[in-house]
Amino acid sequence: MDLNDLLEERIRQKAVALPQENIRHIILELKAWLQPSVEEKGIVQTQSGDYTLVHPLYGEPYHSLFAGAIRECIEKFLEPSGLLDKAEKFKKVRILDIGFGLGYNIAVAIKRLRDINPSLEIEVLSFEKELPQSVPPLPEEFAKFHKLIWDNLPEFEKDCIRFRLYLGDARQSILEVSEFSADAVFHDGFSPYRNPELWSFDFLSQIKRLMSQEGTWVSYTSSLPVRKALKELGFGICTTKSVGRKRGGTKACLLCEDNLSEEERIKLSTSPYAIPFLDPTLKGEPLDILIDYRIRVELLKVAQGGFEPPTPRFSAGCSTN
Repeated sequence: MDLNDLLEERIRQKAVALPQENIRHIILELKAWLQPSVEEKGIVQTQSGDYTLVHPLYGEPYHSLFAGAIRECIEKFLEPSGLLDKAEKFKKVRILDIGFGLGYNIAVAIKRLRDINPSLEIEVLSFEKELPQSVPPLPEEFAKFHKLIWDNLPEFEKDCIRFRLYLGDARQSILEVSEFSADAVFHDGFSPYRNPELWSFDFLSQIKRLMSQEGTWVSYTSSLPVRKALKELGFGICTTKSVGRKRGGTKACLLCEDNLSEEERIKLSTSPYAIPFLDPTLKGEPLDILIDYRIRVELLKVAQGGFEPPTPRFSAGCSTN
């Protein structure tokens, strides 16, 4: 069944009436969202000189081709997470890693945390749908911990590092975890408009369940459906600095207040695109989640008298790590 037929079937199932022009807008936007963001394939060198991988299905690099893999790990995830400060004060830190990818985020985090506190205990739970066959090596500075992780997958406990990788659908795997209190969450799935199942209100609610009250959620994305879901779950939201893309990412925590620009606040409160992805069974097909979201957006636009803000965009390099 092609996208046009699938969309029309879903509209019939929802018993909603939309003019053909609105349906055409939905189809065009969905097709744009699902287009690969880069032409490269396989292992590619970033402009910083390190290496990353382009995913064959999503058509996205695992890291920014502009900022580079290491800089992205440090500046998009580790620094905003607050873990470097906690390493000075705590005996142990716990990390929830959504999108293990190449293992770069965790290897870089372990190295930098151990630089600050050599005796720090580090516990990591990581989730990934599948592992790539080819993994570019990290620079020598981080290679020791990268090798430690990959040589001992899916789980190990060595040198005060406890690591476990859950392979498969993260939405189901996360339900297996009953007790965890993450100090930081690295949420690094592929772009929300291509990988919506990892960004739904329902999946984010499971992540919240495994966070400490003082924990921090960080991601490269500033997309409206993700931020709205975080708001509805009770998080305060801050914009992090831009790294390899025009817009900054997002930091969210339960004990902090919003720190958004006036423009960001207006978009989050008025744009029809500012509604969460929904996946109540945590088993929805990604395209169905996206179609459902886009139909709800269109209904809001119609209710607002045809108001149509700029189409949400995402840039290359916003993907798993």
